[in-house]
Amino acid sequence: MEEYAFIAKSNAVKIALPQDEYDHSELLDDWLANWKVDLIYSVCHEHRDEFYPRAGKHAAIVEGLTGYVDDADVAIMQRYSVPFRERKIDVGYRAKALPVYFGRLGRMKSELGDRFRSGMTGRGLKLDISTHPCDVLVGDAWLQFLGNCRFTLGCESGSSLIDPRGDIRACVERQLQRNRSARFEELERICFPGQDMNRVYSAVGPRLLEAAIAGSCQILTPGKYAGALNPGEHYIPVEPDCSNADAVFEQMQDDSANEARIGACYRALVDNPKFRYRHVVSDMLAQIRNIADKKGLALARGGVRSAQPDEEADLREAFTLSTLRTHQHHIEDMKEIRFVPNFLHTFAVVLGRLVLRLGRRIRG
Repeated sequence: MEEYAFIAKSNAVKIALPQDEYDHSELLDDWLANWKVDLIYSVCHEHRDEFYPRAGKHAAIVEGLTGYVDDADVAIMQRYSVPFRERKIDVGYRAKALPVYFGRLGRMKSELGDRFRSGMTGRGLKLDISTHPCDVLVGDAWLQFLGNCRFTLGCESGSSLIDPRGDIRACVERQLQRNRSARFEELERICFPGQDMNRVYSAVGPRLLEAAIAGSCQILTPGKYAGALNPGEHYIPVEPDCSNADAVFEQMQDDSANEARIGACYRALVDNPKFRYRHVVSDMLAQIRNIADKKGLALARGGVRSAQPDEEADLREAFTLSTLRTHQHHIEDMKEIRFVPNFLHTFAVVLGRLVLRLGRRIRG
């Protein structure tokens, strides 16, 4: 905060794109208010008044998403997508087990996979469902995986707990240090009794869009899904406890109906400008221009005026320093993986430090 304090003093247009707004929400609000942020893209937009009582007095708060449709991914998927009826995997799913302090909604991602697998056992389906970190798929491998799945399991992401200053998280972590096998119910009783599921802070996750791009029929727990999807029309609804597994399995057998759902889902998400990166960028540039006009900031030809020379130098130095630190932490995380990535990241850190040192000399 000290290294970036100059941003609070700057009159530049300031934009925040936070995620997981329910985690340390009060600290987030204080931060954005103290920095006089002008525009906030909130992924839990319907709860904006609860999240930003201070920042909202200065900032405009608009709806944001946790991810958007990337034109490059659409193009890549044309190479990876297998015709629906020829795909080798019946149901594919990857999810991370979220910490207890995200409540029951946070746990649903991992529990849904386990319950669905149990509910579909013995039905002759090829399932590729995992919540294990070793089975994570990234980049093109993830798109290739989706392009070979007839169905993709999913649910809304988010939390059913709000933790204004991190007290719930601190309590949970203390209890787990004492007893690593403590059950959710025990931690709830000690750290957040009566608080879970009072409100649900959910958002559309990027995988929903990626599965639509891949032409995979989605099996989803009922939810809002940004008002774009309806059960039956765009996806096969599955109860969070998978109690309707028989009905889900029966609907999976109707290829014509499922191909119709795939087409409807594609039109609702991929063809919808609201979910495109190009749309949010265009909207953001328009917002910047409006805010700049209100602040009396001059516009350069072809775009918004850049920061003053001193501000720009400070920003670049701070950004470079934070990037180097990220690389350094990444090296420590990758020690057990492979030598080559370690070497490349170490080289990047050393080179970056030399450039930073040279830059400081030039500025001096």
